[in-house]
Amino acid sequence: MKNKRIESFDILRGISLMFIILLHSAIYNYANIHQIDFSNPPIIIVLMSFMALWGGIFIVLSTLVNALMFSRRTKDKKNFKIFSHLSIIGVSYLFLHYILNMFLGRWNVDFVNNTPDMTFIANILRNVQSLFPPITKLFEGSSLSTIGLNLIILSGILFFFYKKKIIKKYLYLGVIGSSIMLLSFVRIFLYGYLTQAIESHNYLLSTFYSFTLANPYPLLPYLAYGFFGALIGLMIFDNKRKSLKRIVAPIGSFFMLYGLSGMMSFEKTISTPDWFWYFKTNFELGAFILLLIFTFFFLENKTKLIGKLSFIKRFSRVSLSVYMLETFLSEIVRLVLNAFYPMWNQTINNCLLFGGLNILIWIIILFYWEKVNFKYSLEYFWVKFFGRLGKKSTKMKYLGSNAGKEETVEE
Repeated sequence: MKNKRIESFDILRGISLMFIILLHSAIYNYANIHQIDFSNPPIIIVLMSFMALWGGIFIVLSTLVNALMFSRRTKDKKNFKIFSHLSIIGVSYLFLHYILNMFLGRWNVDFVNNTPDMTFIANILRNVQSLFPPITKLFEGSSLSTIGLNLIILSGILFFFYKKKIIKKYLYLGVIGSSIMLLSFVRIFLYGYLTQAIESHNYLLSTFYSFTLANPYPLLPYLAYGFFGALIGLMIFDNKRKSLKRIVAPIGSFFMLYGLSGMMSFEKTISTPDWFWYFKTNFELGAFILLLIFTFFFLENKTKLIGKLSFIKRFSRVSLSVYMLETFLSEIVRLVLNAFYPMWNQTINNCLLFGGLNILIWIIILFYWEKVNFKYSLEYFWVKFFGRLGKKSTKMKYLGSNAGKEETVEE
């Protein structure tokens, strides 16, 4: 495979981010959500909450492209810098995780009592109060923390696998990933330890549990997402297209059907560590595996079609910046709407339209931002920082003569 970005995955990342903007904006602004019977919520609410957790696709994508990058850079010789780069990237994601949880991100909502637990920026924009969120927000998970931890763990796994035969690499990744996924139901019985640690003010243990057990993206089961992302990335590098279709796709189908059968056997819940949530994450993993494989093969050589989707690729190029700032923009748009139509968020349909409006505004912002090469975006500083460490990237084009010539792919 040529040493270039796989644009089909850029398209998938962009579409996924647009879904997140749409559903986050809708769910977190619905004024009457507290009136829903959460013991048996309407299917539309379950679907929206399910689709809002598209962070799982970013976990698979991130480990996929970084495993691919690792393979390309260690093709001829073992380079310890690559292992250290993956670890540094992981730590960077952990840092951004705390920035998101405390300052810029979405907030937790006690849907039953309709009492949101605000982040710092949301508190300023909604309540005109510069209050820091409670310390418990330090012990909430996020897709960023799980991506970071997956990359740190992945760096060690790839270091260990470096001289292993191709088949052994695939076998280890597939078996370990499947085992983690299937056994992740243990989180149901372990979750109480998180609340106990927080209540007893054992913050070191609370931090550990926040990464492994806490909603919405705990390592149990999302570490399995990372293993399968790495497996797909290595197979793409090794040009094992038949293996993707004949081995990985059936595994994805199994998880999807296994998860679906379990979901139909339990009451619908939302972000609760129970059996429905366990089977839901199995279903998600299977769906994401099949989606990645389908996207790769369907869009692989369709350069004309990809060219027509440039507005989606813009979301992908600065996905981290958009993800970090989507709440801020949503709250600003909310304030403007409240000034003209205070009752706009009384129906879920209006909230979905509000989410669509947010996407439209982002399309306009990214169109003009691209004209200055997304200068001062997180990606802008990200590429420059890692460039100083000797890690180049094809993510941005402002690196001058180096742009498009490097063989790395990174988040």
